[in-house]
Amino acid sequence: MDFEAVVEAVRRGVERATAMGIKVAIAVVDGGGLPVLVYRMAGSYQFTHDVALRKAITAAYFKRATGELAERAAQNLPLYLGLTIHEGLIFGKGGLPVFKDGALVAAVGVSGGTGDQDEEVAKVVAEALQRSL
Repeated sequence: MDFEAVVEAVRRGVERATAMGIKVAIAVVDGGGLPVLVYRMAGSYQFTHDVALRKAITAAYFKRATGELAERAAQNLPLYLGLTIHEGLIFGKGGLPVFKDGALVAAVGVSGGTGDQDEEVAKVVAEALQRSL
């Protein structure tokens, strides 16, 4: 991933969050789940950067949206228990994988709003990343 493209994608996410009236943190990781960029808006809760990063890592590890993982886990107790024993993973809206030609190349995590708000901002960032590939 091109660094400038990542910065631009995060900037678009910040713009969307600002338009929504929320303060968030946005994390982008590579396809292996390693951090590329984490940005926390001034005024967001102090823990949001960590939650955003964990959502991005979770989306990368499972190659799925974290909201989808949360829904599936809520309907399946053994799955839920199996997922929650792994320290550092977060299941809830706001984490999205980014693919190119079927291969995972990045994942985005957002924290600071409601789950739906986090997801909306994450989609903006993920779509900007996708366009840059």
